[in-house]
Amino acid sequence: MFKKIGLAVTFSPNSKALLKETKLYSDQFAAEVIFIHVGSKNDSIEARLRELISSGGFAPENINIVWGQGDPAKVINKKCIENGVDLLIAGALEKEKVIKYYIGSVARKLMRDPVCSLFILTEPQIEAKPFKKISVQIDYSYESEILVNIAYQLAIKEKASEICLIREYEVPGLAITVYDTGSTDETEKTRKIWHSEEKEKMDVFINELNLTEIKVRGVCLYGKEGWEASNFVKENNSDLLIMSAPSKKLSFIDRIFQHNEEFIFKELPCSILLIK
Repeated sequence: MFKKIGLAVTFSPNSKALLKETKLYSDQFAAEVIFIHVGSKNDSIEARLRELISSGGFAPENINIVWGQGDPAKVINKKCIENGVDLLIAGALEKEKVIKYYIGSVARKLMRDPVCSLFILTEPQIEAKPFKKISVQIDYSYESEILVNIAYQLAIKEKASEICLIREYEVPGLAITVYDTGSTDETEKTRKIWHSEEKEKMDVFINELNLTEIKVRGVCLYGKEGWEASNFVKENNSDLLIMSAPSKKLSFIDRIFQHNEEFIFKELPCSILLIK
């Protein structure tokens, strides 16, 4: 699934937990790990980093540290590209102060412009806990099939109890219909028809995937994309959400007039796996 994992390693309080989680996934995927450190290189810092990484369960001969200086997010992305990383693992706080969200933490900068698949862990644990409820944001496209297949492989490895496929939709022109007719009954009737059609599409999509080893269920949510998924994931107690990476780099204006992904990036309802 993933052949080369990148981890931005620092001396932060959750570094050891991130190392333990990374060791778990590198073993699961039989993947090589590249450790990225943003800062100046000297013998003292390298010795401390190697000791820290070793405490995460990595053999000394397998510790490959790459170095860079500058804006952390830019350096991390650059090193991922240079070293052929196909999965970057990072930690992030579930919620941040408003000003930090709008300016952008390193993790959220990486989410808005990923150069490879990105695994954001909101609560990394030294004793890593498997994901039990995995949700996937879909739209019935070929890309959605890829997301679900990745979720399925991960769910088997994690021995998850279920995979939940989330489809968000809006009815074009529904608000205009309400304004023109003033009929909430007609509006509700239209919404129910759309919901029934979406449910039929979901059932066909799930049946064609033919996934048998893990329970797979689908939910169709009427409302704003991103917002509905974020709320559902919290209510469902999902511990991982898998979704496509943004198709374009998200800018400051997307944080003010929130883009679909920004609803999720702002709240981080659980750990996130962005597939590039």
